[in-house]
Amino acid sequence: MRKISSIFILCMLFPLAGFAAGGPALDLEKADNSLEDKDSLKRGAVLFSNYCMACHSVKYLRYNRIARDFGWTDEEVVEAMTYGQNRSVDNVTTRMLPGVDEEVLGTKVPDLSLMARLKGSDYIYSFMRGYELDEKTGEWDNRLLHGTVMPHVLEGMQRHMSAEEFKQATRDITNFLEYAGEPAKLQRHDLGWKVILFLLVLILLTYLLKKEYWRDIKH
Repeated sequence: MRKISSIFILCMLFPLAGFAAGGPALDLEKADNSLEDKDSLKRGAVLFSNYCMACHSVKYLRYNRIARDFGWTDEEVVEAMTYGQNRSVDNVTTRMLPGVDEEVLGTKVPDLSLMARLKGSDYIYSFMRGYELDEKTGEWDNRLLHGTVMPHVLEGMQRHMSAEEFKQATRDITNFLEYAGEPAKLQRHDLGWKVILFLLVLILLTYLLKKEYWRDIKH
């Protein structure tokens, strides 16, 4: 029986070893963003609208959901993110016309709704900060994704900001995209602590009840 258990454990470990050796680790910067920072989320939403929505969408979000979570009114979110061009019940979709991405970039631009859950916040943050200018060709490339067709859309912002200001701006966009990946994350975490507290109280009450039932029983 012990030999069978050892074989089973080894079979379970071999696939994990394969995954662990499945390519070099990426050198990612820490985003250090916080979903509890409402001001950062608001700035990130506006920056995402101004710099990213020409190509990208977060189609699983509606403007009125953003307003409710960020403390905006429906009118404020529409004005801040679309300059009054959309309704609060609309989904947050790209301003690019269908087919233009494949015609211009040669590929379909991804929706970013779940990008933070797929790649992680640190990856998004590092990717935005990972553009490097090739002095020989005069073209931008990204150290995390060499040959990417995505242009350095934040170049102008980076040029006119201090290093610290640009770091904060990319952190704000990252924060917004993490929120977009799971808008209920904060509520879920808050509910989780309440459930744990309830279970601890229930365990205590159950233990006291058990002692009361068994108090007069001789062992």
